[in-house]
Amino acid sequence: DELIVEGTIKRDGPDIQCYEAVLEALGRCRDADAPSRAEALVTRLEVMSEMGGDFHPSLLAYNSLLNCYANAGMAGKAESLLERLDDPDSFSFGSTIKAIANSGKSQLVSISRAESLANTFGTGNEIIFAHRLKLCSKWGLGNEAEQLIRQMEEQHLDPGVIHYTAAMNAWAKNSDHNATGRAEKLFKRMEDSSSFDLDLAAYHSLMLNYSTRGQSKKAQRLLQRILESPNMTPNRNTFTMVIDSYARSQSKNAGQKAEELLNEMRELHAAGNHEVEPDNITYASVIRCKQISKDVKIHDMTKFEK
Repeated sequence: DELIVEGTIKRDGPDIQCYEAVLEALGRCRDADAPSRAEALVTRLEVMSEMGGDFHPSLLAYNSLLNCYANAGMAGKAESLLERLDDPDSFSFGSTIKAIANSGKSQLVSISRAESLANTFGTGNEIIFAHRLKLCSKWGLGNEAEQLIRQMEEQHLDPGVIHYTAAMNAWAKNSDHNATGRAEKLFKRMEDSSSFDLDLAAYHSLMLNYSTRGQSKKAQRLLQRILESPNMTPNRNTFTMVIDSYARSQSKNAGQKAEELLNEMRELHAAGNHEVEPDNITYASVIRCKQISKDVKIHDMTKFEK
């Protein structure tokens, strides 16, 4: 956007496509000042338009600003901008729901506003459903998430991996005694269908259910499936969730298992998988496992410093 402000992109100054490109980039970044920078650019376009210039803010420009608000959780600004748009599309509504999800609004208010916006848009849309499902995921609303998937099917939409993944994440935060079983059913439904190409995020959603409930044997088996898959490569989050499952299992061999997993991470990293390098969160999980095992003292953890 500095290039736009200085007018150095083209000899005659930046055109609308230049503004849109920079606004899209700001919508994808997470800088704290991204919303204010995007606002300044859109305001500049609006002023030039009002002065009779050839520039008129496009829906793409406004949607990019909405995405900046969404990333920052600025629900109020997002809803105000949405009301100003003459012909908002599914991305406009989806970004506004995302802003509500990322804001500090309560569960009741968030779900109510998201449903109201979806009803305002009218016709069902995969993007809007995806953002509503992520909102269910935030609050652990497993039943509500599955209901949204059924609504998609009733409206002749095709729920994808992203929709099922969000529903499984919702079950991971749910306190229902059968939450893990519900997540497993969703995963199996995808596995048994040729319509889905399962990715690491889908496996992580199921893994999260096992990890949060200390189901270490299931987590270990799922990890093995990922390791044996020709289409996926585990990362540090994959292993850390398995280590967490041992910490929550309160198993006496948790420390030993954690060390084995840590060594495997180091070996994979040495072999070229840079995404699996242990970080501070990984080491903290290992330490918790060692404490649970009661076979070492805290001062024995010094070997993890390197």
